[in-house]
Amino acid sequence: MSDRIDSQLKQRLLPVIESQKFMHHLGVEITALQEGLCEMTLDYKEDLSQQNGFFHGGVIGTLADNAAGAAGATVMTSGENCLTAEYKLNFLSPAKGDKLVAIAKILKSGRSLKVAETNIYSVQGETRKHCAVALVTLIAV
Repeated sequence: MSDRIDSQLKQRLLPVIESQKFMHHLGVEITALQEGLCEMTLDYKEDLSQQNGFFHGGVIGTLADNAAGAAGATVMTSGENCLTAEYKLNFLSPAKGDKLVAIAKILKSGRSLKVAETNIYSVQGETRKHCAVALVTLIAV
């Protein structure tokens, strides 16, 4: 486990993290988890690509949404769950590389609504390229 992962937060969120079957299916890994922040990575596989070999936009959207949801969950009380109320995704460049990295940060944490920004990068070797940004509104349930 990385020192970028708050072990108490991970332990509290473990039931939610492990229930995300689709994320396990894709092969998403949480690489950082702190209060108000979550970083997720996803290795490239051909079955996650579109016709030009780029990561599919739906995969990028899924990663952006789930990273924001995990960041939101870190600022919620135990027993609260978070759902996405809305998100807007802007593609900045084609996502081509060995992996995607999504970094979500909570911008505003209200009583029932949380707003997060997720920046998504495609990584090829040592080169990281900003390929998308999402603004995500989450609701505590």
